[in-house]
Amino acid sequence: MSALLVHVPKFISWEAEKHGCRSQDAWLDIVPGSKKTINFFWASFTLLGSLGVLYISVSSYYGRHFFSFISSEFVVPFLPQGVTLTFYGIAGLFLSLHWWLLIFWNVGSGYNFFDKKNRMVCFFRYGFPGTYRRIFLRVRMADIQSLILQANPNPEPSSGVLYMQTREQGTIPLTPVDNYYDRTPHNVIQKAWDLSRFLSIPMEIVPYS
Repeated sequence: MSALLVHVPKFISWEAEKHGCRSQDAWLDIVPGSKKTINFFWASFTLLGSLGVLYISVSSYYGRHFFSFISSEFVVPFLPQGVTLTFYGIAGLFLSLHWWLLIFWNVGSGYNFFDKKNRMVCFFRYGFPGTYRRIFLRVRMADIQSLILQANPNPEPSSGVLYMQTREQGTIPLTPVDNYYDRTPHNVIQKAWDLSRFLSIPMEIVPYS
């Protein structure tokens, strides 16, 4: 990641934070990607579940189980149950592969750099391999209209997605868009409030629909 911070001045006296650094005139916010515990869980769960379903479909095709501790009396008929399970198992393997590729390429990771001295905001994200593997965007601070926190406000918006509303680029997500479904507290309300004060722009909380 450090090799990609080509647009971040090296002379800034940073104050280290949990997910980035901050100074009086700049804020570097590191955005986590797909290498999350919840993604590892779903990738593993989907893979093991698909293998289990495929095992049942293969057992139904041969009419017996391959483990001695499982009675062959419980073998499901190959038609139509076994065929259906085969399609489900293969689909699950492709879904699991998708999860593992997201994790391996760490899609969505990057940083947001807010430079008050030069009145610019830089966004960098990793995408899928190819033309859009490295995505870079610049926005002038004069074009920023507000911050929008999309979350469930009851009882407290501890998780959600933070957006930046701009005139030319539209709405830009500042945090991973799957954070709303991750119920692990991210203290996103405090981050949104601090960033609002840092940039001197208004902030609004909207319910997730």
